[in-house]
Amino acid sequence: MKDDSIDEAQLSHRLLSYLREKLQDPQIEYSYPPEPLQGGYETRTYKFRLRGVREGWSKFLVLRLYPRAYGTHNAIWESTVQNVLAGEGYPVARAPMVCTDMAVLGGAFFIMDYIPGRLLMAAPLETVPELLGKAHAELHRIDPTPLIAALEAQGFDEYAYGLNGRFDWLRDRASRLPWIRGAMDWLINHRPSGSACLAVCHGDFHPLNILVDGEKITGVLDWPGFAIADPVFDVANTTVLMTIPVRYGAQSREGFTSVDWDRVVERYLRAYQAHRSLDTTYLDYYKVLRCVRALVEGFEGQAIWQQPSIVEDLIACIQAITGIRVQVPALGS
Repeated sequence: MKDDSIDEAQLSHRLLSYLREKLQDPQIEYSYPPEPLQGGYETRTYKFRLRGVREGWSKFLVLRLYPRAYGTHNAIWESTVQNVLAGEGYPVARAPMVCTDMAVLGGAFFIMDYIPGRLLMAAPLETVPELLGKAHAELHRIDPTPLIAALEAQGFDEYAYGLNGRFDWLRDRASRLPWIRGAMDWLINHRPSGSACLAVCHGDFHPLNILVDGEKITGVLDWPGFAIADPVFDVANTTVLMTIPVRYGAQSREGFTSVDWDRVVERYLRAYQAHRSLDTTYLDYYKVLRCVRALVEGFEGQAIWQQPSIVEDLIACIQAITGIRVQVPALGS
């Protein structure tokens, strides 16, 4: 889904021209031209550095560019979330510049601080669950009130940052995809009435979205799936991600080929609860929600959720909890 409407040379030239204008200095140059960074399903990301620029802009920076089809929503959404959380002291990249003029680079974008470190998945396996659990608990301890205020100031209401929009997205798909209706009916009939405890939820919290330096978390990446919800919603997402796609993705990594990922998740949950209490009453419910959404996302084109082994594990997870076996049509049918 990435927007390839301009090539690397055009992007580099246009970005520099834009920064010269915005920073009011026509002498600015690159000391490190934009270099693509790996990762990111929906965006193009580049690391770069400027020279001849005022203090605060001379360090390494990252450009996050969205496809034109995304409009301006995601750039405003993610940069707002990151700036508020960075202000709260959480390890998130601050985003000092946002551009919603899609004529500049072919899509909306923002510029954020570059965070050094390596992926948590590359750290020694024995450190992964503890670091993951602690960082997740620390996120959920943050008061969501300032973030709600910042989002509403940007025009995002509760429908955007709560879970109602996600349920409506699934209801819409269920109205057109008969194979998912049984699972959707189960989700509707068993949906929690609400939670007195709301937290800042990442939505995609796993070792491939976390940077570390030794045993210190330096950054948490990729916030498009952010929500303010019951923290067990976020923990359930992590549980599904760790035991299904992360498990398969790790099989090619040295030292991860024979890992018991259910055991890793148990250790992650213990680490989380050592730092923050968690009501797990609806853990299984939100696991089903994530699995159902993943099956639909795969059916609609997301490659990670199309792998046969992953699809079968998602179906098995739903069936183990609900008794319903989803029959996913072959792609293209």
